Amino acid sequence: MNKLKMTIPEGTRDLLYSEADLYDKITADFDKIYEAAGFSRICTPAVENYDLFCEVNRSLTQENLYKLTDNTGRLLVIRPDNTTPIARVAATKLKNAELPVGLYYDQHIYRVNSENSGMRNEVLQSGIELVGAAGMKGDLLSIMTALDVLKSIGLDFKLEIGHVGYFNALISEMDISEEEAQDVRSFVEAKNFVSLGMFNKTLQNDTIRKLPLLYGGDEVFAEAEALAGKNTKAIEVLSYVRSLYDTLKDAGYGEHIMVDMSMVHKFDYYTGTVIRGYIDRAGEAVLKGGRYDNLLCKFDCDVPATGFAVNVCAVADALIKSGKIPEKKHADVILHFGAESFGEAISYKRIMSLAGKSCELSMFDTLEATEAYAKNNGIGEVIDLTKNKAGGR
Repeated sequence: MNKLKMTIPEGTRDLLYSEADLYDKITADFDKIYEAAGFSRICTPAVENYDLFCEVNRSLTQENLYKLTDNTGRLLVIRPDNTTPIARVAATKLKNAELPVGLYYDQHIYRVNSENSGMRNEVLQSGIELVGAAGMKGDLLSIMTALDVLKSIGLDFKLEIGHVGYFNALISEMDISEEEAQDVRSFVEAKNFVSLGMFNKTLQNDTIRKLPLLYGGDEVFAEAEALAGKNTKAIEVLSYVRSLYDTLKDAGYGEHIMVDMSMVHKFDYYTGTVIRGYIDRAGEAVLKGGRYDNLLCKFDCDVPATGFAVNVCAVADALIKSGKIPEKKHADVILHFGAESFGEAISYKRIMSLAGKSCELSMFDTLEATEAYAKNNGIGEVIDLTKNKAGGR
């Protein structure tokens, strides 16, 4: 037997029953928060032109993309990122819209990860993009929404804030090539102290080795300022992050906020404030995002933007580990009927619905089987419509 027809591709999962319900509940809870904050829903195609990511978002390599062709032979990709397509929409279909505009989505992304990496190739993301909101007010609204989303999950959480400008300012003073700078970026992002230490021996610059240590609370700012020395751009960035941090603390978010000045992000389209959210029982960040003021420029639309994406799969896994799975909703009533009473069952079901009760039609031939099903599934009432019918009880 062909085993491939019995299995699913690596990095994907089947969702059954309560787990599928959990995904729906998570996104529904997030959507309520987005809408309350003034965001509107957006959906983009599951397939995009390859050129969109080849020319606009080069952080994703060809090896990361699921590729296919259309009927003309043009190369397409299955959506590997949500921010880039939404930037395309904002720069084209919303170019005359009154700004700022807030958009939210619940969409899958697809990326090819290394074989046996344990990472998902299909991930459901829920997130926002705030287009046309510059500066601190835009950052604050995005971060506040992120904090509300993390809080709604119901597990202990933390949100880290940083700024890619700090890393960029420091790295610009080092005598290294662009390729080496990208290596350092990836090492710092992963907090790979071993690789940074080996790189540091060649460069003989202690700044690189200390970068990943710049995370924690208020004390980070003094450490980061000392590391920056006379780098005025880095000091300017620190001042901005400090102001952002203090504003969030004054608003009552202090216990959930941390600072990480080594945060640089995998995607190179980020230009300013970056954030990363963590929850209990999750071994990775479940929320990532930040400011990307130059991304829409690649579509000839010079508009600032910021946003974040939540890995719904990682959130669901953490909730399952914590035992927080929504209980299955059972019908209030089940109707046992025969073919001769089907019309009556439909009418009864409509009446029950108008009365605010959920009603299920039995799929069993005998009343005993219907009653056993009701007992096993927590359905409190069984109504037998076969009584007084021909052949009925």
